Amino acid sequence: MRENLQVFGVGFLLIVAGFVLAYQFVKPSPPKSITIATGSEAGAYYAYAQQYKKLLAKEGIELNIISTSGSIDNIQRLKAGAVDLAFVQSGTGQDYKNDVTDAGQALVSLASLYYEPLWLFMPASQTAFKATDLKGKRVAIGEEGSGTRALTQVLLANNGITEENTQLRGLATDDAAKQLASGELDYLFVVASVNAPLVQSLLADTTIIPFDFERAKAYTRRYRFLSAVELPRGVVDFSHDIPAKDVNLLSAAATLAGHEDVHPALVALLMQAINIVHSEGDLLEEPGQFPSQHYVDFPLDASAERYFEYGPPLLQRYLPFWAAVLVNQFKVFLIPLIALMIPLMKVLPPLYRWRVRSRIYRWYRNLREIEERMMQQDVSYESLSALKVELNLLQEDAMEQPTPLSYTDELYHLREHIKLVKEGIDNRLAAAS
Repeated sequence: MRENLQVFGVGFLLIVAGFVLAYQFVKPSPPKSITIATGSEAGAYYAYAQQYKKLLAKEGIELNIISTSGSIDNIQRLKAGAVDLAFVQSGTGQDYKNDVTDAGQALVSLASLYYEPLWLFMPASQTAFKATDLKGKRVAIGEEGSGTRALTQVLLANNGITEENTQLRGLATDDAAKQLASGELDYLFVVASVNAPLVQSLLADTTIIPFDFERAKAYTRRYRFLSAVELPRGVVDFSHDIPAKDVNLLSAAATLAGHEDVHPALVALLMQAINIVHSEGDLLEEPGQFPSQHYVDFPLDASAERYFEYGPPLLQRYLPFWAAVLVNQFKVFLIPLIALMIPLMKVLPPLYRWRVRSRIYRWYRNLREIEERMMQQDVSYESLSALKVELNLLQEDAMEQPTPLSYTDELYHLREHIKLVKEGIDNRLAAAS
């Protein structure tokens, strides 16, 4: 046992040291819960977050949903570290792309999710054909902190419309819709999915019509985060012919942003949930058009980029999330195990053989010294007697020391040679007496 510990214990300690070193590179397990900032509870962001929540719950991850006033508010919460993820309207993060969180983490994008048009609703009696026709009117541009307000202010400013010449009202979307229906507003801006309940209800109201952005392509040349899309005639409701004509829309994209220390395994899981929810398309997108790595304001997260290039991680395709994480962590430990075991398997057996044989060789060395001293011409009777005692001690030591079975033949050879030298000493003793 002692021999084994001396030889193989060194290899064991090396492997343990390798594991300790590898552990420094093992990412901790992903958290069991994450937080996402959405928008109002009546909006599409909140509805989609609820779908993500159900999908993540199947893998044991809790998604905490926080309703907010919109994209700008969401970015501020990301920067403050109050949330892990946030829905962000493309374009609203342009001024924040180089910012970091309070903890020093860079802001990143995971994907763009779907087209999010800028709708301009107005009573059917209005006759606005271009944005400049809004001058002097009562216009709802979205509440403070919303993506609607941020985008609308830019576009209105390009058309010479400001608070000085127009009544720009920062209203919540639901309140603005009520005022539009009651005649207290002339125009209502809102950035929302075509599937948003508010948009669907406004489109279904025959007293309200959407503005046709005939210059949509011109805006996209000026603002690259925008796209020109078309809502075909009758696509919302064939029986009532809604809309009554093709409508050109100017569209941002809804994106999902976070900070760079979101666990890579969670990012991969989120990307799978996003793909399930958004890949089928809707009235404005083709199937497979989203999620996309385009239209994002912040640099793409490294794990999200790998997902777009290679798809889900191999382990997550075939294993439950928790099992995939566990195996992925274990892979890191295989590196030192393989790196150390291969050379140790080549070094330790010869080392062990050398250790065993070195003990046998040591006995032989002592035996050779005893024999040489016995063969001296002037050796005395007392010296021969002392050599015999020394030889007996050597023999006892050789018989008491445990020796592996594979080396038993060498041990028996040693005993025969000890016996031979002992006979020589006995002969010299007999001749000297």
